[in-house]
Amino acid sequence: MAPLVATPRRASAQIAVVGNAVDEHEAGPGQRYVSSITVRNLTAEPQPVRIYQTDYRFSADGTSNFDSAGTIARSNAAWIKPSASSITIPPNADVVLNYAVTVPAIDSLRGTYWSTIMVEGQPRLPPRSGRGEIGLGAVFRYAVQVATHLPTAGSRRVRISKQGFLTDSTGARVLDIVVENTGERAYRPNLWIELYDGRGVLRKRIEKQRGLLYPGTSLKHRFSFGALPAGVYKALVFADTGDDTVSAAQYKLTF
Repeated sequence: MAPLVATPRRASAQIAVVGNAVDEHEAGPGQRYVSSITVRNLTAEPQPVRIYQTDYRFSADGTSNFDSAGTIARSNAAWIKPSASSITIPPNADVVLNYAVTVPAIDSLRGTYWSTIMVEGQPRLPPRSGRGEIGLGAVFRYAVQVATHLPTAGSRRVRISKQGFLTDSTGARVLDIVVENTGERAYRPNLWIELYDGRGVLRKRIEKQRGLLYPGTSLKHRFSFGALPAGVYKALVFADTGDDTVSAAQYKLTF
């Protein structure tokens, strides 16, 4: 008699958040605004959904942290009041979750404050067939970033550093750059790099833009130059934060 084999079966997502994962508004001290999140039921059955808040921070090493709400210094979690802590979405339907943001009447507030509203489906096991299969329940959750920009500008500072220079498996020369927001206001850094050879000839110019970079967070940007002859090169890295001045760094690359 053949042994029974327990075969795991995957559970698919029951819900999805429709629209942008980052909700940005400008509001001054004492002001209030209302926004919303649309949650979609992807199934033919009613789906319960849990709503809760966390803080959010990330770094260039690839880690993301969803700390308890109100943990980080620039958290706006206490300003945000979702209209519900749980909802049930009818089959194949959308439900709009409203939330209000009230900025404290504190004149010293500057720059950007942010946190997340978590939208979490409840785990449901797929039906068992009775053939030794194991149903694996999965929890799908979505983090909607809620960013509040104060009208008072707040500083837009950036720190550029070289993380590594290597040759990848295809033979391309690759430079990893870390960009850190050391200021008070979030921005989407526009980066470009100019690579010059030993004769001062521009060999490559590459431009990139990433998502919203919050104060105290950092991102890694990878620039691939393709195959290049061995030699000494000069890399100029520029970061435009939307401020009046553009930051730059220079690196000598030898390979």
